[in-house]
Amino acid sequence: MAAPRVPAFKPDQLWQQAREPMFWLDQALRVTWVNRAWEGLTGHSAESLVGQTCAAYGPTESGEPADVAASFVPPPEAVAGQPSGSLTVILHASGERLWRRVEFWPFRDHSGALIGMLGQVREASTPPSVPDSPSHQLRVRLMELRERLHQAFRCESLIGTGPAHRRLLEQVRLAAASTTAVLIVGEPGTGKRLVARTIHHLGSGRHHPLVPIDCEALPAEVIERELFDSRLQAERSDDARNSSQEPSRGCLSLAEGSSLLIGDILALPRDLQARLAESLDGRVRLIATTAGDPEAALRQEQIRPELYYGLSVLVIRTLPLRERRHDLLLLAQSLLERANQRTGSTCGGFTPRAVPVLQAYDWPGNLSELARVIDAAHDHLRSQPQAEKAMSLIDMDDLPASIRGHLGAAYLPPTASPSIKPLDELLTEIERRLIETALSRARQNKSRAAEFLGISRPRLYRRIKELNLPEDSEPENGAVPAASSPATS
Repeated sequence: MAAPRVPAFKPDQLWQQAREPMFWLDQALRVTWVNRAWEGLTGHSAESLVGQTCAAYGPTESGEPADVAASFVPPPEAVAGQPSGSLTVILHASGERLWRRVEFWPFRDHSGALIGMLGQVREASTPPSVPDSPSHQLRVRLMELRERLHQAFRCESLIGTGPAHRRLLEQVRLAAASTTAVLIVGEPGTGKRLVARTIHHLGSGRHHPLVPIDCEALPAEVIERELFDSRLQAERSDDARNSSQEPSRGCLSLAEGSSLLIGDILALPRDLQARLAESLDGRVRLIATTAGDPEAALRQEQIRPELYYGLSVLVIRTLPLRERRHDLLLLAQSLLERANQRTGSTCGGFTPRAVPVLQAYDWPGNLSELARVIDAAHDHLRSQPQAEKAMSLIDMDDLPASIRGHLGAAYLPPTASPSIKPLDELLTEIERRLIETALSRARQNKSRAAEFLGISRPRLYRRIKELNLPEDSEPENGAVPAASSPATS
């Protein structure tokens, strides 16, 4: 009697029956297979996700397959061959937001090359069976913050923590719930336009346009035409009705619920300020920004009182980045994930070498400068060979030279461990340098050098002899040439 045929073992068939959601990623981090439990978890079909790359951003509420796949991006440790896990937020097709723990089990061929990895989704409270990813800690912190912002303010774009930022968010929520004019004050690059867009998109007029006018960049006659030319307004109204696209610019006759964003309001000519103040009727919301001091501008008659008081009902102040050091890494991670979303890339975060460079820089250009730096570092990392950039981290060498150069040699690794000198030898060396500096500044006049050092002239002579310093002759009559001023030296 012939032995019964045993069907070939197929792991994917076994995993298909598993109660826990599971999926498979290839070496390029593309989804190649998901089981039925995964489909039930996400509300999406396997067909819609297969072929999608797990980029490092999100989650987002778009529901697009690429955005769904982004919730399952593996940490760098898993790509390097180490089983590891991380928390993530998964958006169900219904809109429900679910915290889950995803664990990754990498597989390699005989040569050690990654051929893919198995992902297993578990309850967030389940004890981990693989180590947590240190590289994903900042990404998880950002997701946690976004969830808190979403629940409290319906807003995930204004990343930040602390009392001052919470006050800003409360003001944004208050502004969004009304149609009152808003004045946003802050240094260049602190995110004033982002605050304005958030107010508009959270408000009842979110389905109407937000039209920007930059008073600093446009001539006065162009601004006047943009704001007050009724013929231009009528033409644009017709164009808006006949086109699905928003007009590139708007004016005070926009549809009710629209918002007008006046950038650099202090640069608006005074005659136009008066006409604008007369038009504040609440039908079109006015949001103005300035990097200047509006109170000082009022005293100096740079802004008309009627416009100032019309705008200052609600004043929102954005903080410079130097006063938000505690938010720097979260902001950097958020900007990096924005770049990942734009390019579909998998850059996961920052190496321990890059973090102190970011933290030590002054960021005079604030958020705008940080965004440029992160974009440049992201592009540099993406330019590396494919084998080196799958789920890579931004390193110090990926940062622009201007950022690294700010620290001089502080972040260059030492060639050898520095030797520790005996204390007496070190103090003697310091004293020798101080005396040499004082003598040089006094042009070898011992009396003047002793005054600089706060010691007597005989003591200075004694220390010069004990330290074997050269005893140069003093200028005739003890005269000390006048030192050049800092402005001319």
